[in-house]
Amino acid sequence: MLLQFIVSNFRSIKDTVTLSMNTASNKESGHSFQVRGYHLLNSAVIYGANASGKSNVLQAMGFMCHLVLNKPKITQSTDKLPHQPFRLNTETEQASSYFEIVFFLDTIKYRYGFEADSTTVYAEWLFSDESGKEARLFERDSEQNLHYVNKQKFKEGIGLKVPDNHLFIWKCDQNNGDISKKILQWFVRFNFIDGLKNESYANFSLPQMANSGSKTELLKLVKTADLGIEEIAVGQKDITHAATQYFMNDPSIPNEAKQKMLHDVNNGASASIESLQSRHKKFNAENQEIGSVLFELDEDESQGTQKFFALSAPILDTLEKGKVLLIDELDASLHPMLTEFLLNSSIIKN
Repeated sequence: MLLQFIVSNFRSIKDTVTLSMNTASNKESGHSFQVRGYHLLNSAVIYGANASGKSNVLQAMGFMCHLVLNKPKITQSTDKLPHQPFRLNTETEQASSYFEIVFFLDTIKYRYGFEADSTTVYAEWLFSDESGKEARLFERDSEQNLHYVNKQKFKEGIGLKVPDNHLFIWKCDQNNGDISKKILQWFVRFNFIDGLKNESYANFSLPQMANSGSKTELLKLVKTADLGIEEIAVGQKDITHAATQYFMNDPSIPNEAKQKMLHDVNNGASASIESLQSRHKKFNAENQEIGSVLFELDEDESQGTQKFFALSAPILDTLEKGKVLLIDELDASLHPMLTEFLLNSSIIKN
């Protein structure tokens, strides 16, 4: 459960920016829930003028998650950390970036953060609060030559050292630390969706179709949105030999599908890929239903319908599993009525 996020010196963000999910009261009881003495919002919307930094606040949260989970695969002391400082000021373009996040795991509040540039983690800290008073679990500060580990509450960090370009929490997790593992697992359940790049999310829906429960919920959502779709299915779409290379270079297609495609082509067989299909009712001149027609979702449906479907599967998955969900540019190429439906969906509210 997210409580607060703080960032400074990241992309277009020069000074400190804070996003808080705490309402400070129960006035928004229909849109919040209580954890200890906090009233946390179920959802929040960031709005403002173009180029005002809305997307970069979300990008900063995704960036922090990306680094905490070591997605850049920093292994050697010479590896560069990703660093995107504010470049329009001589003071900040060479300075480190600051990230801090406060969240609940069950009823324990954690505050974790770090300050780093492309070569060095200058500071990193983790605090826990079980009953209203913070306890420092660990803290490092290269400028003050500080390296503190709480021997009673954070034994997993005792005696561990890390290179300047590594996060200490990585080493604790590698040491089978219980608390650090929980912290990283929380970040795993932190999802970011870019509404302008929805193509890859369509492939997330393919394996969801094998789960009858997920398929039922997804179809219910699509039907309620009144898209005219009666059924969703997974089919096979033949592709020409000339088009094979195009699909092989498509990052949104799973590697398993690419390997099968390559195998078929090399063995002289016709290549095909799995595709999502939608079924629509068909009527005669008297407007009587006489059957149905299968559409290829990525060819025959509108951009808005494709996007709604592509985003629905990961959104439902995220909400079902209680993850933290960020969506940037939700309304891009999506009909306003469908955007309203997603935001007002009873599933989302719950």
